[in-house]
Amino acid sequence: MPEETPGGRGKTIQSVESALAVVEVIRRKERAGVTEIANELDRSKSTVHHYVTTLVKHDYLEKVDGEYQLSLRFLTLGGQVREREQLYHLGKDDVDKLAQETGEQARLIVERNGSGITLYQATGNRVTEPITHVGSIEALYCTAAGKVFLAELSDEELDSYLDSVSITPYTENTITDADKLRGELDKIQDRGVAFDDEERYEGYRCVASAISTEERELFGALSVSAPIDRMNEERFRTDIPNQLQNVAGVVEINTTYSEWTDVL
Repeated sequence: MPEETPGGRGKTIQSVESALAVVEVIRRKERAGVTEIANELDRSKSTVHHYVTTLVKHDYLEKVDGEYQLSLRFLTLGGQVREREQLYHLGKDDVDKLAQETGEQARLIVERNGSGITLYQATGNRVTEPITHVGSIEALYCTAAGKVFLAELSDEELDSYLDSVSITPYTENTITDADKLRGELDKIQDRGVAFDDEERYEGYRCVASAISTEERELFGALSVSAPIDRMNEERFRTDIPNQLQNVAGVVEINTTYSEWTDVL
């Protein structure tokens, strides 16, 4: 039977909620068995077995060596979703150029439901292993791009966001004090760029800049990440921010004059 969800978001079907919870556990763990999923969700193994069997039948999961992983069907779905995103079409070529010029990992990021999602990324010749992938979901409070989005919120909206999330310290540098975070967001409004100094990933620094529409509405964020040994203070505070703002300006011009503004 449909049930009312917390927060008044309407009625939902419990079995669908449970199936999606199974998918989410597998997404986080990359691969998991029935027992592990059952323990994670506090459900019986027989119930979980019914869900994974159904998801395999409909090609949403694959069974490999007794464990379950997401199938390539999600790649198809994700590709279709990304194709409809205007920012992807307007910014991906510039992200490629930025990655080539810096030699580092460059990303286009959008905000959805209080999280930052990597819409597109490219890696330069210095990168051996990216720290994220297309579709990565990250908290806003501890990432450079996330702070770009938070800096655009009103005081009331920011209070609501902070009340809705549990601020988890991913590293010893993660800002967990709300007042300190607010101070950081005020600086972002003044300087136009945001910094993540090992706040999400230990050993990595990240810089992000806003991408806005002609009406000055926030459209997305552009970021560059690199290990701290390649991101010294001058590069972190001056060189990369300048490059980012230049490229973000190009993408903003594209949002005004590109044919995609009329099509999408």
